[in-house]
Amino acid sequence: VDYFLDVYNSDNAPMNLVFFGDCIQHLSRIARVLAQARGNAMLVGVGGSGRRSMARLGANMNEQKTFSIEISKNYREKEFHEDIRTLLRKSAIDNEQLVFLFSDTQIVKESFLEDLNNILNTGEVPNLFDDNEVNSITSNMRPIAQAAGLPATKVALYSLFVKRVRKNVHMALCMSPLSSEFAARLRNFPSLVNNCTIDFFAEWPEEALRSVAKNTLDTIELGDDKVKE
Repeated sequence: VDYFLDVYNSDNAPMNLVFFGDCIQHLSRIARVLAQARGNAMLVGVGGSGRRSMARLGANMNEQKTFSIEISKNYREKEFHEDIRTLLRKSAIDNEQLVFLFSDTQIVKESFLEDLNNILNTGEVPNLFDDNEVNSITSNMRPIAQAAGLPATKVALYSLFVKRVRKNVHMALCMSPLSSEFAARLRNFPSLVNNCTIDFFAEWPEEALRSVAKNTLDTIELGDDKVKE
């Protein structure tokens, strides 16, 4: 895992992580889930438990790129749909393995979860693309279909687009069980449970706290080892 962290840090904004037993178990689970066909993860834990860091590193271990949204003051459904269009196009037309990293703190409107529920369930969001965008998608998919010896009708081309989205898009959803809306959201959007493997981030054990403390104190001059202990 130290090697994989070095690889990640050489290509991305560096993460300063301390790998203790629990952390390595979560990382292994997440990497294994994201490596599976249509593998999606729901990471349940409080903020600061390392869910996003583990998801980013787990994706990188599988040579998958992480895709996330940037919430701004005016970020609404229109902006979210534009980001989703970008995600789906990249995954299907450019054939990129992408992990969509999404947190419950980014839920500006509940309709965001409805869209994610649809992608988990069918690989598409109803009425996301207008006619011109569908025509652009099918024209981009045509050479891909021809190379694979598949029919090049409009319906078949769009179906191939959706099939590649389902193959290439993985989700890592970071949810907090402390949220009053958590249980209701799972009831309202069943694919969040049915189509995701759930990993619970429990309270850090003492071993974890000691590992992080030791790693931090090693960089500070405090006198002898007894003081540090």
